[in-house]
Amino acid sequence: MKGKHRQRAIAVAVMVLMLVVWGNTSVVAVRSESAGGGLSPPVSSRYAQDDQSENIQWFRDQMKISEKYLEQQDGVLGMSWLHFFTMILLVVFSVAALVVFVQRQKRTREILELIKKEVNHGSNG
Repeated sequence: MKGKHRQRAIAVAVMVLMLVVWGNTSVVAVRSESAGGGLSPPVSSRYAQDDQSENIQWFRDQMKISEKYLEQQDGVLGMSWLHFFTMILLVVFSVAALVVFVQRQKRTREILELIKKEVNHGSNG
Protein backbone atom coordinates (compact mmCIF):
# COMPACT_ATOMS: atom_id res chain seq x y z
CA MET A 1 0.00 0.00 0.00
CA LYS A 2 2.96 2.27 0.57
CA GLY A 3 3.84 2.26 -3.12
CA LYS A 4 0.31 3.20 -4.07
CA HIS A 5 0.40 6.24 -1.76
CA ARG A 6 3.76 7.24 -3.22
CA GLN A 7 2.37 6.97 -6.74
CA ARG A 8 -0.64 9.04 -5.70
CA ALA A 9 1.64 11.70 -4.21
CA ILE A 10 3.72 11.79 -7.39
CA ALA A 11 0.56 12.05 -9.49
CA VAL A 12 -0.70 14.93 -7.36
CA ALA A 13 2.68 16.70 -7.65
CA VAL A 14 2.59 16.31 -11.42
CA MET A 15 -0.98 17.58 -11.42
CA VAL A 16 0.07 20.69 -9.50
CA LEU A 17 2.89 21.31 -11.95
CA MET A 18 0.54 20.91 -14.89
CA LEU A 19 -1.98 23.21 -13.21
CA VAL A 20 0.65 25.89 -12.90
CA VAL A 21 2.02 25.47 -16.41
CA TRP A 22 -1.03 24.71 -18.54
CA GLY A 23 -3.99 25.93 -16.55
CA ASN A 24 -6.85 23.87 -15.23
CA THR A 25 -7.35 21.27 -18.00
CA SER A 26 -5.17 18.69 -16.27
CA VAL A 27 -7.15 18.98 -13.03
CA VAL A 28 -10.33 18.18 -14.90
CA ALA A 29 -8.67 15.17 -16.56
CA VAL A 30 -7.34 13.79 -13.27
CA ARG A 31 -10.61 14.44 -11.46
CA SER A 32 -12.66 12.60 -14.07
CA GLU A 33 -10.12 9.76 -14.10
CA SER A 34 -10.36 9.37 -10.34
CA ALA A 35 -14.15 9.24 -10.66
CA GLY A 36 -13.80 6.25 -12.99
CA GLY A 37 -14.80 8.02 -16.18
CA GLY A 38 -11.44 7.84 -17.91
CA LEU A 39 -9.61 10.85 -19.24
CA SER A 40 -11.80 13.70 -20.39
CA PRO A 41 -10.90 16.01 -23.25
CA PRO A 42 -9.40 19.38 -22.35
CA VAL A 43 -11.81 22.01 -21.14
CA SER A 44 -12.85 24.41 -23.86
CA SER A 45 -12.06 28.07 -23.41
CA ARG A 46 -15.67 29.04 -22.80
CA TYR A 47 -15.88 26.81 -19.73
CA ALA A 48 -12.35 27.42 -18.49
CA GLN A 49 -13.16 30.50 -16.41
CA ASP A 50 -16.20 28.93 -14.72
CA ASP A 51 -14.50 25.61 -14.08
CA GLN A 52 -11.27 27.11 -12.81
CA SER A 53 -12.57 28.11 -9.39
CA GLU A 54 -14.41 24.79 -9.07
CA ASN A 55 -11.30 22.86 -10.04
CA ILE A 56 -9.09 24.79 -7.67
CA GLN A 57 -11.57 24.17 -4.86
CA TRP A 58 -11.63 20.46 -5.72
CA PHE A 59 -7.83 20.41 -5.65
CA ARG A 60 -7.75 22.15 -2.27
CA ASP A 61 -10.28 19.67 -0.91
CA GLN A 62 -8.26 16.71 -2.19
CA MET A 63 -5.01 18.07 -0.77
CA LYS A 64 -6.70 19.18 2.46
CA ILE A 65 -5.15 22.65 2.14
CA SER A 66 -5.88 24.81 5.16
CA GLU A 67 -7.74 28.09 4.78
CA LYS A 68 -4.74 29.96 6.15
CA TYR A 69 -2.81 29.15 2.96
CA LEU A 70 -5.41 30.54 0.59
CA GLU A 71 -4.63 33.52 -1.60
CA GLN A 72 -5.19 36.89 -0.01
CA GLN A 73 -5.51 40.18 -1.80
CA ASP A 74 -3.26 42.28 0.42
CA GLY A 75 -1.20 45.16 -0.83
CA VAL A 76 -1.47 47.00 -4.11
CA LEU A 77 -2.52 45.46 -7.45
CA GLY A 78 -2.50 41.97 -5.94
CA MET A 79 1.13 42.25 -4.85
CA SER A 80 2.27 41.92 -1.27
CA TRP A 81 3.46 45.07 0.43
CA LEU A 82 7.02 43.75 0.53
CA HIS A 83 6.99 43.09 -3.21
CA PHE A 84 5.39 46.47 -3.93
CA PHE A 85 7.97 48.42 -1.91
CA THR A 86 10.80 46.37 -3.40
CA MET A 87 9.60 47.26 -6.89
CA ILE A 88 9.28 50.94 -5.92
CA LEU A 89 12.85 50.86 -4.57
CA LEU A 90 14.03 49.20 -7.78
CA VAL A 91 12.35 51.86 -9.94
CA VAL A 92 13.76 54.70 -7.80
CA PHE A 93 17.25 53.18 -7.99
CA SER A 94 16.96 52.77 -11.78
CA VAL A 95 15.86 56.39 -12.25
CA ALA A 96 18.68 57.60 -9.97
CA ALA A 97 21.22 55.53 -11.93
CA LEU A 98 19.91 57.01 -15.19
CA VAL A 99 20.23 60.56 -13.80
CA VAL A 100 23.79 59.87 -12.64
CA PHE A 101 24.65 58.41 -16.05
CA VAL A 102 23.31 61.49 -17.89
CA GLN A 103 25.16 63.86 -15.55
CA ARG A 104 28.39 61.91 -16.00
CA GLN A 105 28.05 62.05 -19.79
CA LYS A 106 27.37 65.78 -19.63
CA ARG A 107 30.41 66.40 -17.39
CA THR A 108 32.61 64.25 -19.64
CA ARG A 109 31.51 66.28 -22.65
CA GLU A 110 32.32 69.54 -20.80
CA ILE A 111 35.80 68.29 -19.84
CA LEU A 112 36.52 67.18 -23.42
CA GLU A 113 35.42 70.58 -24.75
CA LEU A 114 37.69 72.29 -22.20
CA ILE A 115 40.65 70.09 -23.25
CA LYS A 116 39.97 70.83 -26.94
CA LYS A 117 39.93 74.55 -26.24
CA GLU A 118 43.22 74.39 -24.36
CA VAL A 119 44.88 72.34 -27.10
CA ASN A 120 43.62 74.71 -29.84
CA HIS A 121 44.79 77.85 -27.97
CA GLY A 122 48.14 76.35 -27.13
CA SER A 123 47.84 76.71 -23.40
CA ASN A 124 50.76 75.08 -21.59
CA GLY A 125 49.71 75.44 -18.05
